[in-house]
Amino acid sequence: MELKINDYKLLCNKGSAKFNEDIVGLSPYGAWVLDGATGLNNKNLVSNESDAKWYVNWWNKYLHENMKRNDSLKEIMKDGIDEITKEYYKLIGDNKVESLDFPSCACSLVKFYEDKIEYLILGDCTLFVNSKGIVETFKDDAISKLDKKVYDYMAKLENSKNMTFNERKAKVMHIIIENRLKKNTIEGYWSLEFSKEAIDNCVSGFIDIKDNTKIMMTSDGFSCAYDRYGIFSKEDIINLANTDGIDYIYKKVREFEKSDDNGAEYPRFKVHDDSSCIYLDIYK
Repeated sequence: MELKINDYKLLCNKGSAKFNEDIVGLSPYGAWVLDGATGLNNKNLVSNESDAKWYVNWWNKYLHENMKRNDSLKEIMKDGIDEITKEYYKLIGDNKVESLDFPSCACSLVKFYEDKIEYLILGDCTLFVNSKGIVETFKDDAISKLDKKVYDYMAKLENSKNMTFNERKAKVMHIIIENRLKKNTIEGYWSLEFSKEAIDNCVSGFIDIKDNTKIMMTSDGFSCAYDRYGIFSKEDIINLANTDGIDYIYKKVREFEKSDDNGAEYPRFKVHDDSSCIYLDIYK
């Protein structure tokens, strides 16, 4: 018997930045949420819009084409890194590129098998799983811990509450750069970029599907309803996705952010982040 999808919901909404650098994908073989991060030098070397947008779109196409392979997610992703690295360097040509220029992304991926799913997580995307009423979350907290250092510094800035987002971010850019330089290092965090070592250090595993199992995959612009803002518990957020829909959760996040529209209570890098979610009700 094969896994079947009883119900599904997809959401991928732009935040307050110019471009949406998230993308979601669903196929008969798996599903994925990709949360792009553009380089910190404000250079677009491979796209007229956003290098991060180019990056997640490349992976979305690749996963649609390759998720059906009889290989593990790690093997599929390592092969993809080989391909995208060649394409990236071909596109940048003679342009000088530094590590801070590289686009990257956080990701939450699942692959369907006959009686189980395989998952692979990098960065601050989250996988929620509700099996028989027991809710578990799968996530690498490394980025969240580094971000918290930035947010704590923001909160202590003199006259912080009267600053704009850009003014506040400029004051902490040295910490943001310091954190970004720790990308794909043991001292920092692991992200999907051009390093196969990141795949070896991802959060990964298998989950047996014995009865109906509800799964929710999110970017941090959606999971913040639970792990940043505390609007919902992990049990509530996945149950509400089933009963009220993921649009309801998304609207609550936006309402919360509008009530703190200058980031005074909850310091952050922008008014609204891109927000993405896939909800799946699966059974075998």
